[in-house]
Amino acid sequence: MSGFQLRGLRVTGPEVKEAEISFEAGLNVISGPSDTGKSYIVEAIDFMLGGATPPRQIPESVGYDTAYLTIEARDSGVFTLTRALQGGDFQLTGWPEPDAAAVTLASRHSASDADNISTFLLRLIDLDQKRLRKNANNELQNLSFRNLAHLVIIDEESIIKKGSPTFTGESTQRTLQSSVFKLLLTGADDSSLIAVKKRAIAKAEIEAQIALLDQIISDYEADLRELTGDPAELADQERKIESAISSSWQVLSTERSVFEGQERARRSAWVDRERFEARVNEIDALKERFVLLDQSYRSDVERLEAIAEAGQFFVALKAGRCPLCGATAGDHHHDGLPHDGDIDALRAACQIEIAKIKQLRLELTATVTDLNAEQEESEIEAAVAFLSYNEADALVRETLTPRLSAARAEHTNLLETRARLRQARSLVDRTDALRSKRAESQAALGSAGRVTDERPGLPAKSVQAFSKAFETLLEAWQFPHEKPVYFDERNQDMVLGNRRRGEQGKGLRALTHAAFTIGLQTAIAALDRSPLGFVVLDSPLVTFREADHEDAELSSEQRVAVKQAFYSDLAVRPGDLQIIVLENEDPNEAIRPNITTHFFSKQPSKGRYGFFPPRTVAE
Repeated sequence: MSGFQLRGLRVTGPEVKEAEISFEAGLNVISGPSDTGKSYIVEAIDFMLGGATPPRQIPESVGYDTAYLTIEARDSGVFTLTRALQGGDFQLTGWPEPDAAAVTLASRHSASDADNISTFLLRLIDLDQKRLRKNANNELQNLSFRNLAHLVIIDEESIIKKGSPTFTGESTQRTLQSSVFKLLLTGADDSSLIAVKKRAIAKAEIEAQIALLDQIISDYEADLRELTGDPAELADQERKIESAISSSWQVLSTERSVFEGQERARRSAWVDRERFEARVNEIDALKERFVLLDQSYRSDVERLEAIAEAGQFFVALKAGRCPLCGATAGDHHHDGLPHDGDIDALRAACQIEIAKIKQLRLELTATVTDLNAEQEESEIEAAVAFLSYNEADALVRETLTPRLSAARAEHTNLLETRARLRQARSLVDRTDALRSKRAESQAALGSAGRVTDERPGLPAKSVQAFSKAFETLLEAWQFPHEKPVYFDERNQDMVLGNRRRGEQGKGLRALTHAAFTIGLQTAIAALDRSPLGFVVLDSPLVTFREADHEDAELSSEQRVAVKQAFYSDLAVRPGDLQIIVLENEDPNEAIRPNITTHFFSKQPSKGRYGFFPPRTVAE
């Protein structure tokens, strides 16, 4: 059985403490506030699996220069990949035996030289030497692991995109990426296709290609005009938005800190009130018991007084002879019988005992008086605590919650603006690349042929398995959706009722993107083939937790239920699919014993600070 899972990520540097995190089979959740290194982990994993772009440098990562990724293959043990964070080739250790010498793997894929990271990873998932259709001319290229990485490693921006998870957004890669999806779902590549070029229409083909490029360039320029007024000012706009985001984050952090402090005060007041009321009830119970005790004391006094009084009369009786032996009083003894009682001593003992009991009653009365005073004081304290709770509750609901929501909304808007600016930057780069491509096509008029773009559809069995896996996940997560749920081959995405997946709000898109990613691996297993073995999901719930104008039809209770069901379902899924989730919120406490969790507190004195250890003053 092929496939592999991640077991650990570690980064080191010459004068810093190493940063490391471990992964296990099944569900792994890395949670904590923003800026604790969660997104860095995603980028580092992608980089260590052949990505060309190193993880972006953050203040905490300064001084680190080497990354290590430990992998466990299903059928060939555990090994480690090492790579400089600046990029370059890999060192492979522990392969094929634990004590084997290190092997150098090139960072770029090569069909002729197997010693590269892509070929090595493809062999682990049994997809080496696969040929895929890359364009309408049936031209083929060798599969690289990078061609499928976006289907298992989903970063925080990709997870909310409107397009199909099958595609990365590069229009020139759509055919290839459709072929990758088909390969994963069916196991069949395109090596049997033959590229055909017809000389008679070579010129028309190139002209059509140029027209297409012109159309794409025009579309990109139109999209660019919607995103920014002047592309030349993008760099300045990006600097300004980064500064605004930093300020907004400070405001949001302050509001959250104030909110949390008041929330603690509200909770403390409620606890105090319950404690004082419990003491009042406890005193009531004690007083009831003391009433019974006083009655018992009174009964004992009456009994002792009766005994003393009876003794007085007994002494007054005339002395006579013993009814058993006839002896006079004081002159007879019988084995087993007591001597004559000393009535006066008995009466004196009764008086002493009566005095003790009366003293106990006085002490009991004093105790009840103290309890009454304490009870009155506790009732006053309970009333004061309840007043404090009401004041704190009003402040939280009427003032702090709206302020926190406003700060969060402003920060979210700034992040969306930054995403649009980055999209605009990407469009500028793509437009420049397309213009270069157009110039090349203009110079190559008449040099190539053309074939009809005929793509065979996916087998019905594969489509049904994928659609079923996707819908099963939505139902397990209590995700509200319309039916029927099916896979639209033309757009390479799911349709829920009469609405395409990408037409939902960004919160719903994120969660359904997660279902698409996990469902694909589940469907592969259901079709009796080996899934890749792992998926990485960055922030599938962050945008879902709070409604925006696109997702406003979902109540807060529905969102909480979906979040809880999401974690609960993934926690019990088979361990042959490793799911690594990076989120701001923690999973439910009830399921934590069954999963692997890492919580980043962003507080040096509380648990783990983040992926990177906090720096000391010397560092």
